[in-house]
Amino acid sequence: MWQASDSKIWQGRDDSRESPTAKRVFQTIHSLQTWQPEQTAQHVALLGFASDVGVARNLGRVGAAKAPPVLRQALANMASQTSAYPLLDAGDIHYPDGDLDAAQNEFAQAVQAIHAHQGKTLVLGGGHETAFAHGSGLYAAYPDQRIAIINFDPHLDLRRHHQATSGTPFAQLAQLAHTQNRPFDYTCIGASGAANTAALLQDAEHLGVNIVWDTDIHWGNVNAVLSHIEQVLSRADIVYLTIDLDVLPSYQMPAVSAPAALGIALDLLIHLITPILQSGRLVGADVAEFNPDFDIDKQGARVAARLLWHIWQTWR
Repeated sequence: MWQASDSKIWQGRDDSRESPTAKRVFQTIHSLQTWQPEQTAQHVALLGFASDVGVARNLGRVGAAKAPPVLRQALANMASQTSAYPLLDAGDIHYPDGDLDAAQNEFAQAVQAIHAHQGKTLVLGGGHETAFAHGSGLYAAYPDQRIAIINFDPHLDLRRHHQATSGTPFAQLAQLAHTQNRPFDYTCIGASGAANTAALLQDAEHLGVNIVWDTDIHWGNVNAVLSHIEQVLSRADIVYLTIDLDVLPSYQMPAVSAPAALGIALDLLIHLITPILQSGRLVGADVAEFNPDFDIDKQGARVAARLLWHIWQTWR
């Protein structure tokens, strides 16, 4: 199911005549042409999950399967500056037959292989079914460590369904943690009371989910939110950060399955994720639900790429 990225994606403005250090991402990134996870050692590996079957099953607007190459194109022309980990393009997992379970399993194996070679994973969704694929790979890679999952998302994504969907990933990870006899430490930041039913809230309470509501996330309350994040970090051995792009307000991110009426503005979101990126505990991060079919003048792609760039540049 693995495919290398098309080399034509990585193009942009060449400023190298101005200075040897006037480089952009397309000029410094290395791309795997064959599956060689050992080459990801001490890198941040971009790995795409070309999936929106889970979105369709969740009755959302499909199109997120097209996202990974579009996000790479938007990232390509951004400045390449000094970073703790070089960026590497590790290609995509595709599954044209629609077998989401098999694709999530193969993706998890790819994630596990990258981490076995001391790489970090920066995953390009795909619908939020990406989170189970990525998260289960991290569970496999770190069997003896306490993993804190921090999800920026208006939706708890704890739905009950007989099949995996974009609304079930954290219910699936909770079940996986239970079968492995390990704690399920899940925090959802930016959850919307208008987007989660009473049944979902009951399940969240049963699972001990930490919730920070969208109405409590504003610059006047930022220190309280940062304190909550610090508490999560302090009890974790390692951290998995997942960002559903519909946590951004619709005027900044229209290109998702379910645009947010409220959301967390980009500048505040970047401020809140920065201590996670600098904690020394982060091993994997992803952005999910970008849908190129609903983008407006590439606005959503630019916003998502700016977020990806910040994650890469700030990761310690």
